[in-house]
Amino acid sequence: MTSRWRVLAVVLAVLAPALTACGGSTSPAPPSPSDSADHGAAPPDLSLGESEPVADPFYPEFGNPDIDVLHYGLDLSYEPRTRTLRGSATLTIRPVVDGSELALDFAQPMDVSTVTVDGVVAPHDHQQYDLMIETAVESGAEVTVTIEYSGVPQRVPAPSERGDMSMGIGATTDPDTGALWSFQEPYGALTWYPVNDHPSDEALYDITLTVPDGYSGVASGSFVGQDGNTFLWTSKDPVASYLTTIAVDQYELTELTGPNDLPITLWTLPGYADFMPVLEQMPEMIEWLEQRYGPYPFDSAGVVLVGGESAMETQEIITFSGDFINTPGLGPDYVAGVLVHELAHQWFGNAVTLQDWSHLWLNEGAATYIEQMWNIDRGFAEEEDVVNGWTLDDGFLRADYGPPGAADPEAFAASNSYVCPALMLYHLRERLGGAEAVDEMLAAWVEAFNNQSATRDDFVEFVNQHTGEDLTSFIDEWLDSPHTPQR
Repeated sequence: MTSRWRVLAVVLAVLAPALTACGGSTSPAPPSPSDSADHGAAPPDLSLGESEPVADPFYPEFGNPDIDVLHYGLDLSYEPRTRTLRGSATLTIRPVVDGSELALDFAQPMDVSTVTVDGVVAPHDHQQYDLMIETAVESGAEVTVTIEYSGVPQRVPAPSERGDMSMGIGATTDPDTGALWSFQEPYGALTWYPVNDHPSDEALYDITLTVPDGYSGVASGSFVGQDGNTFLWTSKDPVASYLTTIAVDQYELTELTGPNDLPITLWTLPGYADFMPVLEQMPEMIEWLEQRYGPYPFDSAGVVLVGGESAMETQEIITFSGDFINTPGLGPDYVAGVLVHELAHQWFGNAVTLQDWSHLWLNEGAATYIEQMWNIDRGFAEEEDVVNGWTLDDGFLRADYGPPGAADPEAFAASNSYVCPALMLYHLRERLGGAEAVDEMLAAWVEAFNNQSATRDDFVEFVNQHTGEDLTSFIDEWLDSPHTPQR
């Protein structure tokens, strides 16, 4: 997720002319016929969907460590006129303990009509954010749960002081246009589908989204194609629930080709035409990232433009507020940096996911560091100005929100989780011999923990083994000190 941290004394230059991407084409979403009948069915091999869920120390009321969801098959339809979402969610679940019920996260006012377990109707109780299903389960014995539901999605309160979360998180419907979109970190997927809403439980996804004529249905994952008015999406790599997305609007689709023939889809709206020169740089951005951090981790990349005031690293399809381009004081250079930030998350946060929300700095520190290295490399910022801005901000942020290793759960995604660990990575260069050594270490981190959840202890142990030095005290000081470490 992008941050609203203050970079003091940094003046970004005008963005370089946009590059023309190879193979680019723009058109309404193409009618690419595809057999959608079995699209939502669970694939035969669910091993990549296996996780070791944990209880969250920050938000224990969300997520259920007693179950491991292996696959979500979401068959959805959305009517913009009434803002009604209808869904049939089929979850393949591996219970971790024996029990007499299954608990999922699912927010009212979405209304559950029917629940079945292995084809048999099961009693259920739906209260506020919890869906309790009465059924006997055994540890390790997979069950298939299907939930039929409908309603007008509503956001839930966010545990944050950030302005872009002030109205809540989760699925949003525009009362004027009927458009639908979602920003849902740290929890908020529960506003539009029943889910084990915790990053430690990653799963495979297949999503179909049916919309009226003239609309497109966008979701996280790779775009499989279109069967009439039904849009098909799949995620062959495991996805944390906060990294899923949904968007419905009158989109135009632009298709680009990235490095190694990577398919890139841009879902845009005519009112945001000024975005296109930035979005069309995605092949170049991905190539720049690959040179430093290894191959792009997934089968596709893309962006969907939505309302709101944020940007989110949703897996394979980044969710990006179109209002960024029209915000006074911002511009194409700022938007390009934010896009690189969210692309960097595909490696740092998506390929390697935090195990629980106390480790947010693992994701955001790397993405913030990489975003500014891009700006410096492209001449949009001076290195001295960036580091001086980070250093000044670091002191204020530790005083206001605590050190990044002991962040305040009620101030989720405050800038201490972004700036302070980014500055740590910068100063780590002095210990390791330069920027290339840090890039090499980060690339090795992704390779070692790809498609896994990670913790602070994992990171410290990895850095020590990779470097051959005991850097525990260095990392601990940067993560735990109430004041900026002196370097």
